[in-house]
Amino acid sequence: MFFPEITRLSEILLCDKDDMVQKGLGWLLRETAKHDPKTTIPYLIEIRQRAPRLVLRTACETLPAIVKKRVLV
Repeated sequence: MFFPEITRLSEILLCDKDDMVQKGLGWLLRETAKHDPKTTIPYLIEIRQRAPRLVLRTACETLPAIVKKRVLV
């Protein structure tokens, strides 16, 4: 339901260099993945080449190891 807004904000914040912004974005994506993994995980895979590692690591904290590995490759 809110995923289009989350992706819109994510696209804006992906290029921010501030560590706290990156952690916050990762937190947002982590919580989104808890509630809507079928939509969020493909999005994480889509952005993995351009997203800072901190964002991806934070977003993947609660994902199963096999999924985490796919996102962080």
